[in-house]
Amino acid sequence: MISRRTILKSGGAAAAFAMVGAPSILRAADTVKVGLSIPITGLQAILGETLLNCYKLAAAELNAANGIGGRQVELFIEDNQTTTKGSIDKARKLLNEDKVDVIMGTIISPERSATLSVTSKAKKLFFYPTNFEGGECNRYFVATGPIPMQQVDPMMPWVAENLGKTIYIMASDYAWPQKMTEAITAAYEKAGGKIIGADYYPFGTTDFGPAFQKIKSLKPDVVWSMVVGNDAVTQLKQYRSFDIKQPLIAPLDEVFNKDALPPGVAAGTYAPQPYWMALDNPVNKKFISSFRAKFGQEKMVNGIGEAGYNGLHLYALAAEKAGSLKDDDVLKALPTIEFDAPQGKIRVDASNNHTLCHSYVGKAAADGISYEIAKDFGTIAPVTPYCKV
Repeated sequence: MISRRTILKSGGAAAAFAMVGAPSILRAADTVKVGLSIPITGLQAILGETLLNCYKLAAAELNAANGIGGRQVELFIEDNQTTTKGSIDKARKLLNEDKVDVIMGTIISPERSATLSVTSKAKKLFFYPTNFEGGECNRYFVATGPIPMQQVDPMMPWVAENLGKTIYIMASDYAWPQKMTEAITAAYEKAGGKIIGADYYPFGTTDFGPAFQKIKSLKPDVVWSMVVGNDAVTQLKQYRSFDIKQPLIAPLDEVFNKDALPPGVAAGTYAPQPYWMALDNPVNKKFISSFRAKFGQEKMVNGIGEAGYNGLHLYALAAEKAGSLKDDDVLKALPTIEFDAPQGKIRVDASNNHTLCHSYVGKAAADGISYEIAKDFGTIAPVTPYCKV
């Protein structure tokens, strides 16, 4: 059973010794309180456990290396149940009762928006790890996952050249897929492609047959799915049963494929992500090794989890540099630091508090779990003409 409050310590004597040289502002309390709003239950519970474990790993690493300014990192864990009400209630509790220094977490857009409605009024930092539709412009909101242009702008010319010139989109009916569809359409048309259909389905849909019949009728070159959570399990099983041959692009990853899908169902699918376990660099190898040593050798990790891990490390580096946990001080320091993340080196853009993420196309292997890197587009800066913080 997951406890709400977790403190991860590296050793009392070492921690006490480290406190001696810490900045005075950072010595003011015993711990740095990090509030986590995680969908432990509900639609996104499939991904919530991995996100939580990545935060735990980051906290353990920080605490083994003197914490933040000599103070141990204490995690306050709340289950937002993948709901708007749960996210609002838990954000209020974390800020008003637990008095956390920062809030991190949430996955889908309704969770994020609900949490931000609380943190923005309180002028408290909120680090969000998930790829999302963009449009948020708030001084106290930090995005460590990509916005659509970071994923689709570099990818669509590659899709047009390598997979085909027509796409049919099927998606869950909420903000992220809707805005992603707009971005996909603009970038794909610029690359000479055409979207020939797009349909949205409410959460809880059990029959995707009409979409598959439409695919057989329209005969697109590529199918792009943005059906999410438990609904994606239903959709992908049905997709295979209809024996559709077109390449499928879908927001899948190693965790979802292993824990939620039958063996091989995701084989051959493509996805744009800033992180894959297949990345061949020393930082990623250590990240995976540490994650599995702590949580199990068969465990997989994904881009959302990695972005959560990155967020806690970025916060720690910024707080250390600022010598303060005051939100405005941390924000001022944040764009001046760089973190060597598993995906590659990252930093936060001072103009919008969004992260310069890497962009990779992954292709699922025959086992339907692991991925190979089909294309590396390098680091993509987050362009947000609607926002300047």
